[in-house]
Amino acid sequence: MPYLCYIHRRAGGVPHLEVLPESSQSRAIDTAARLMAQRADAVRAEIWEDERLVFTLPREPAGRALLS
Repeated sequence: MPYLCYIHRRAGGVPHLEVLPESSQSRAIDTAARLMAQRADAVRAEIWEDERLVFTLPREPAGRALLS
């Protein structure tokens, strides 16, 4: 089953949704981190499996690079 990733924005409103066809939770987290890094206004990413929240990824503090 694919994971759903919601990227929440600083201004609020409807979060950006991506369907992640990843086969493992760790790969879904890595993909969500990359997606969040592409959006300057992102504050957090939520990864859902069906109706269950499996992980919340906060924005990295300024100056820290994401490892891929």
